Amino acid sequence: MSLRTARALTVSYLLFMTAVVVWPCAVPASRIHPFVLGLPFSFFWPALWVALSAPVFYLLDRIERRHRRR
Repeated sequence: MSLRTARALTVSYLLFMTAVVVWPCAVPASRIHPFVLGLPFSFFWPALWVALSAPVFYLLDRIERRHRRR
């Protein structure tokens, strides 16, 4: 994968993550019940997206390291 493509995919993920966490897209997730991992769903929803960003940044870092070695 090229560096430009990896960066574009990361930016698109971050924009999508921002859209689903911020009102009005988060309205379907703004409920207290059910509890997920002991958290109300409205707390779990943004935490899920933040946790999913860690592998995205890890993969971007691996791709950038590969391109720096060249």
